[in-house]
Amino acid sequence: MSRSDGTGFWALLGPDLAGKSTVLRRLHDEHGWRVVSYDDRYLGPYPLIHQLRSSWITDAFGWAGERYSPELVVSVLTPIVLHLREELARAAGADRVIIDSYYYKLLVKCRLLGVEHTPTFDYWRSFPQPGRVLYLDVPAETAWARSGDGARVNRFEHYGPTVDRADFVRLQTDLRAALLAEVRDLPVRIVDGAAPPDEVVAAVLTTTKESTVDAGANRTASPAVDR
Repeated sequence: MSRSDGTGFWALLGPDLAGKSTVLRRLHDEHGWRVVSYDDRYLGPYPLIHQLRSSWITDAFGWAGERYSPELVVSVLTPIVLHLREELARAAGADRVIIDSYYYKLLVKCRLLGVEHTPTFDYWRSFPQPGRVLYLDVPAETAWARSGDGARVNRFEHYGPTVDRADFVRLQTDLRAALLAEVRDLPVRIVDGAAPPDEVVAAVLTTTKESTVDAGANRTASPAVDR
């Protein structure tokens, strides 16, 4: 079994355009992993979550501090985070479970972009924690190139009111530091997300297998390294 220690699931983190969707798809389709995500591919019969996710960036976040208070904007995300928690509960007992970003990325990006509500963040932090974290590490400049020089960037992925390379790179750089700080009390393995997809998936599989065989060992699975 490829289960993490502790609460028995992995969390996959990384900056925007890190390649998480590709890794999750291949883990699910080719290796039988249970993927927990609010991406449409894994949502199934949950139209409410799809609608909240679709409208949040354009409406709630887009009008934060003007039409809507920060508390309201952050609170709208709570049903999405609750959905992830409930899906984790449904996956209890599955051999291989991995969650896409969990609440970590939503929380950190809200804070970086000035949308704060500490009681809501504290509530999210009370949810079950993963046994281990995989971080797909991709340079911000590489992520920008993957975006088509900004063509695929939404307003929750950069500082400022309009898409700009410098503001995208700055947010993604800050995001890396803040995400790793948020999970600093958990075992984290860093995988080179800039490598070719086959190598990235192989590193993820090797890392999860090694961590299962000996959770206490300090091993390196190239191109994965300990934080």
